[in-house]
Amino acid sequence: MKELDFRPAKSKEEFRSNYKLHDLSEQVGKNLLVQWGFDFKTLGEDKRYQKLWEKGEDKPDIILTSKGKSALLDWKGKRSKAFLVNERAIKSYERWQYNLHMPVIIAFLIFDEQNKLVDRRFALLGKHKYTISETKQWDKNKTVEFKEELPLFNKENIVLHINSEG
Repeated sequence: MKELDFRPAKSKEEFRSNYKLHDLSEQVGKNLLVQWGFDFKTLGEDKRYQKLWEKGEDKPDIILTSKGKSALLDWKGKRSKAFLVNERAIKSYERWQYNLHMPVIIAFLIFDEQNKLVDRRFALLGKHKYTISETKQWDKNKTVEFKEELPLFNKENIVLHINSEG
């Protein structure tokens, strides 16, 4: 077996700890969707415990359906209102949007240090503009940032934005 000659940017623990906020946002977000009467099914596969995981084709987490309209949705848990997403993920989501002819919603759920939900916003790819960050993050990922005021992640706004697409 070939020995790899590089040091990963993140340790196994750092890599998996990134998922704690994601898992919290997914749990809270799905609870909201159920309360609001949306149907959804899983799209993206959780690969965090696979022995060898390579960067690749990111998938949004779920397919959301409301009144016969569907959208792809990805959960992002945050501690601040810096609406950052890996550039690699954004490019992949744009391909999914194009290939499946469905809007992509990126749901940002913001939590305080006690994991209390303090805000919830979303970006709709193609409608809400982003800029490419000039520097890489601590984990060496290139990111994009949504800087304009993003709409509140609520039932009315999701229905409005899904129905206005396509």
